[in-house]
This record gives sequence, C-alpha cells and structure tokens, in this order.
Amino acid sequence: MRVRIVGVAAAAVVLAISGATPATAAPPSFDGAAGFPTIGNFSPLTLNGNDQLTTATMAPFVITDDSGALAGWHVTLLVPDFRNGSGADCSTGATGSIDGANLSMNAPDVSAADAQASMTGISASGFSDFTTARTIVDATAGDGAGTYDVAPERLQLLVPSRTLAGAYCAQATIAITSGP
Repeated sequence: MRVRIVGVAAAAVVLAISGATPATAAPPSFDGAAGFPTIGNFSPLTLNGNDQLTTATMAPFVITDDSGALAGWHVTLLVPDFRNGSGADCSTGATGSIDGANLSMNAPDVSAADAQASMTGISASGFSDFTTARTIVDATAGDGAGTYDVAPERLQLLVPSRTLAGAYCAQATIAITSGP
C-alpha cells in the first residue's frame, strides 16, 4: 500500500488595507523549514480471506500565521479511493480499488509553538472517510496567530477481504486555507 502526495495547496490570501500601509506578512501556511505534511506508505499485508486493517503515518508539521489578519485558517485532508493502477491518480489500467471511505484518522495533537500562539479557538478533528476534504485542524476568526505544532494520528485503512492482491495508491491532498 502506498499513498502519493499531490503537494501542498497554497493558502488563500486575505488582504486588509488600512490607510496607505500595505500588508506585508505572509498568509497562514505550512512551515517548509519544519517539513511539509506527507503521508508514508501503509504497512503491507497478506490477504487471508478476512477484512484487515493497515496503517500509515502522516509526518508532523508546523502551521504559521503571521498575517495579522486574524481571519482564522483550516487544514484539510482529502484522500479518494485507492486504485491498483498507475499514473498521477493511480487509475490508469486499474483493475481493483479500495473504497476511500474505509480510511480513518483520530484528531491530531496540536500545541502552541511560540509566545504569539494561543490555543483559544484552535480545534482538531478526526474522521472516517476522507473522500471529501475534511478539516482536521482549524482556527476560528479572531484566533490562530502564531506558530502551531501538529502531530497527526495514524491513518487506518480497512482492506476488505474481497480486495484483489496488488499495490494500491491514492493521490492525497493536504491544504491550508485562510478563513474559518
């Protein structure tokens, strides 16, 4: 089992203009120096006629919002169905799939990483089924300034007993966007 990461989507920019002074700080973003969120390979398994669970880890990452806008932000995770084909979306020549709804993750651990950061208005959520973008970490409007360390929980994928043997992949998207 493996997961291909598309990349990190850039944050939408919120620009507030006060007087003649332009905003110069960056919008909320992943701190590239600390490493971008990536998903590792799922643990291999041998089909045995039963449904089985396999796991993968998402690398810890850092969120920084020094925009001064206090617009809030949210981090989303999207993982479609897993397929046993090739190509960017793993569908070329695919003969089998694993329903992406079988993927789950508990809420990540989030902590303030600098003096500017406050946990007020910061929340984390776990989900089953990431076939639509799910917000795993967010800051409400008026909150989220500073730097935050995020330690994701393991991703768990239920592999049905009827799954064809082979390597499966999915094109995951992890994004941070400005706004609640």
